[in-house]
Amino acid sequence: MKKKYIAWILIVSILFLGRGADAMAKTSLRKPLGVLANGVDGQMVLSWESVQGADGYEVFEKAEEENVFLKLRATKQCKLVFKNKKRGSVYQYKVRAYKIYKKNGEEKRIYSSFGAVARTTVAKNSTSTIKNFLTTALAPVGSTMYIWGGGWNKSDTGAGTDGLRIGLNASWRKFCAKQKASYNYRKHRFAFGNGLDCSGFVGWSVYNINKTKNGKQGQGYVTKASKAASTYAKYGWGTYKKTIAVKDWKPGDIMSSPTHIYIVVGSCADGSVVLVHSSPAGVRLSGTPDKKGRTNSEAVKLAKKYMKKYYPSWYKRYPSCKKDKSYLTDYAQFRWRAGKGKMISDPDGYQKKNARQVLKDLYSDK
Repeated sequence: MKKKYIAWILIVSILFLGRGADAMAKTSLRKPLGVLANGVDGQMVLSWESVQGADGYEVFEKAEEENVFLKLRATKQCKLVFKNKKRGSVYQYKVRAYKIYKKNGEEKRIYSSFGAVARTTVAKNSTSTIKNFLTTALAPVGSTMYIWGGGWNKSDTGAGTDGLRIGLNASWRKFCAKQKASYNYRKHRFAFGNGLDCSGFVGWSVYNINKTKNGKQGQGYVTKASKAASTYAKYGWGTYKKTIAVKDWKPGDIMSSPTHIYIVVGSCADGSVVLVHSSPAGVRLSGTPDKKGRTNSEAVKLAKKYMKKYYPSWYKRYPSCKKDKSYLTDYAQFRWRAGKGKMISDPDGYQKKNARQVLKDLYSDK
């Protein structure tokens, strides 16, 4: 019996060494996460989070009018910039990691599965688009914790490393995965590199639709929540309204108060608003009450639906998607002036769509 057992072990070992190495490597190499594409002023910026154990990555591209993805290149980087892209075109990208090994003296590659497909538009007559802005803002949802000071520099005067970063920081996701339902942001104040606060989140989102490289200290768009809306308007990007003058909410609007800042995803027929923001415990979709103050609003239902479906692990730990009425009454407003020759355009007609339509379109590729 003992001899048979030893023989069986030897057979299994031979089979494994002959062909099982590939299978083991595949299971140990996870797919790239956080794949984010952004059309920025005629260029394409593609980024993803690093994969532990990977020797490199293969990047594939498909223009809207093409039927198949074509391999662009292999790279050891986690960020690429493609210049001179066709303006007005929509591109899709997918990335897989690979590991190199030798078999019979020959170099071989085994691959991870592909990460999520990233889709973006190269704006025809502007730097970026409303859809690109919202797609970028949604990228950290469900995987980035609220960190007091996250996105700021150490002197608390402007954007820091994370606020000047192209793409997602893999450390945000790693830190998030370790947290429980009892997460208390007060215990992680100024834990730079682990997440974003409200201003850091918005500043990071704006940076990624406007720049192609990681920035240097003193650059960027992270500013105090109370000043953000008016500051962005002073750049000439759009219009500013004081709190008392705000009458409606459109996709892409940036709303700022003395204590918080958020981005509008869209409004609903009952007067409620779906928003994306970084607020304890972290970056997520939320909904306001309706115009009558009822908390079981259409916006809250939509926020719950999408958080539960697309971010189940997060939703299980942090199920609350309700925000109070102050989100409709206490915030000043910045609205992008979208059009030809502006910083941003709206070829997808988002500023005319309601929250349900916008969310359906934003998540159509997921």
